[in-house]
Amino acid sequence: MSRYSFFFSLVWQNRFSYLTGVVTLALTLWMSLAIPRYLQQAIDILSRADGSAHGDFINRLQWILLFAVAIIFTRTLSRMVFFTPGRKVEFDLKNRLLAHLTTLQRSYFSQNPTGAIISRINNDINGIRLVMGFGLLQLTNSVATLSLAPYYMYRISPTLTLYSTLPVIAGFMVLQIGVRMMRSEQMKQMTTLQNLSDFIVESYNGIEVVKGCRTYPHTQRQFGRLNGAVMETQLRLANIRAFFMPILSHLVNGLKVMLVLLGGLMVIRAEITMGEFLAYLLYLTMMVPPLMGMTFMMFVLQRGFTSMDSIQSILETPPDLPPLPQPQPELKTPWQTGLAIRGLTYAYPERPGQPVLTDIGMDIRPGEIVGLFGQVGSGKTTLVNLINRYLAPPEGTVWAEGVDTTHVPQQNLRRWVVTVTQDPFLFSDTIRENLMFGGSEDEDALSQTVEDAALRPDLDRFPQGLDTLVGEKGITLSGGQKQRIALGRAMLKPCELLILDDPLSAVDHETERSLIRSIYGFHHSRSLLIVSHRTSVLEKADRIVVLENGRVVDTGTHGELINREGSYRRGWLLQTEQDHQTGQDRPRLT
Repeated sequence: MSRYSFFFSLVWQNRFSYLTGVVTLALTLWMSLAIPRYLQQAIDILSRADGSAHGDFINRLQWILLFAVAIIFTRTLSRMVFFTPGRKVEFDLKNRLLAHLTTLQRSYFSQNPTGAIISRINNDINGIRLVMGFGLLQLTNSVATLSLAPYYMYRISPTLTLYSTLPVIAGFMVLQIGVRMMRSEQMKQMTTLQNLSDFIVESYNGIEVVKGCRTYPHTQRQFGRLNGAVMETQLRLANIRAFFMPILSHLVNGLKVMLVLLGGLMVIRAEITMGEFLAYLLYLTMMVPPLMGMTFMMFVLQRGFTSMDSIQSILETPPDLPPLPQPQPELKTPWQTGLAIRGLTYAYPERPGQPVLTDIGMDIRPGEIVGLFGQVGSGKTTLVNLINRYLAPPEGTVWAEGVDTTHVPQQNLRRWVVTVTQDPFLFSDTIRENLMFGGSEDEDALSQTVEDAALRPDLDRFPQGLDTLVGEKGITLSGGQKQRIALGRAMLKPCELLILDDPLSAVDHETERSLIRSIYGFHHSRSLLIVSHRTSVLEKADRIVVLENGRVVDTGTHGELINREGSYRRGWLLQTEQDHQTGQDRPRLT
């Protein structure tokens, strides 16, 4: 869809509001154009010095007064109905963007930083709102006024109109040069704003690193450079407007001087009456605001269409998922056969020749607790993201209940597969709302979850307990507290398969033991996949799959794996030695 098709689709969605606005604006313009005619007639009546025309003079004044009062209401109404669609379009586009962004895969967000997306949503949609409200109002009013006022001026004096037209045409030619220059600078402005927004978001998210490494000077220099780029583009735009606005102003003033000279001579020669000359000046005065506002209006329109290109680039980005078959298969509940992975090989799109996973095969049967072990960088999280469809797996490699998961709608799959990530996200709300997000609102279940997730000691230290605000992304909590809240949130949402991706990496040994008991006693999911590089977390799993360099190198129980050479035994020995050194004795199995 081109930018103009996109624009007209937005207009069509609000056609009744715009139609009402055009009608009220037409009434306003008709009455505004009628006032000079009645004023012309009134002055010509006075110039006849005929006492019998008193009634006609009063009649003209009454019509002028009536039109002036009526214009107040019609002009106000026209602005109300023109500005309302702009707000509706803003509301609709933000909802569409949010809905569409939730369908895009991680590859899109890796190429488009968060700050740039935020800048588009805020700045670009504001530009579209302006063009759909103020811009269309001014465009309609300017086109109508600059079309009809010269017609009435031509009826009064074709000669004066000819002299007036030539300077206006010259001014418009100069204005087009300014419009092209503004468009180029607006594109640069959008880019600099996105860069600045992205840097601010990154710096805010990494504020602890900035403070810990004391990189304030470097961060300030970077911010100053990006902020300076925004300022320079703004100044260039201001300079363009400052250069072209006076041209229109001088053009209008020059027209007035010329008309007074030429029109005065024509009145003296009796070629036009005094009333006609005054009406002509009033029509010219009506053209001044559209002419003076032409530069700003063109700026708004250019910014709006540029913003439409930016927003369209998001809305027209495909979700990067294969088309679903019709009809779409439904996953059974409860699961009977579970989840199966066969011959899974995966490489990230930006590195197609470097597979992260190679020929993975494993099963997760109903009622089974499966552990996934691997050192950092072995591909554990990538495998998890392919199971839950955060990443798109190759067709025919991941099966749930005998159904290829690439044929199942994401919202359907994620009702049955719930994931607790190693980097949990918390909303800027209370602990209670974060725990109950998307789950049960049963207070008894919530209380039990607090105990199972080992949150009770922390809540007892918080003055407001469950009603404590956690701040943006849980900034007021420790890493372990955030992981436990995320774990508790998953415990409140029954599912067929619960995936815990390294959920205990930030907790101490005492809390770890308590959480392990809760995890292995968890009954809200039929199957459980625990991903960790800590053998202590996987000891009680029914079966443990060992990943190494993106390949499955071993499978067995904890007792079997520690009694044969391999990365799992080496990891267990290393952790056992560390536990001895810290006083956390662990019995050694043989």
